Amino acid sequence: MQYDTFVELHELFPVGRYALNSFQLRDLLRHTGCKGVAIRVLHIGVVHLDLDDIAERLKPENHPRLDGIKITCLDGIIIIDEPSHTGK
Repeated sequence: MQYDTFVELHELFPVGRYALNSFQLRDLLRHTGCKGVAIRVLHIGVVHLDLDDIAERLKPENHPRLDGIKITCLDGIIIIDEPSHTGK
C-alpha cells in the first residue's frame, strides 16, 4: 500500500493513507472531525480503541517520538495499520 507523508493538519479531517509520527497522530486525534480510533489487526479486522486512552499514551512525557506510524483515515475514523499489514 502507498502512504502519503502527513504534512500538516487542516480544518477538514483528512481522508487517505498517511505515514506520520506519534506527535502528529496525537494532534490528529484531537481534531474536531475525528470520530474515533481503531487498529487493523491481521486475520481479525478492525478493533476500536478508546480515543482518550490513546491520546494519553502518546503524550511526549510518556515516550520519545515514534516515527513511521501508518494510518488510514476514513469517515472521521483513524485506523492504525498493523505493521505486518502495511507491507512495511
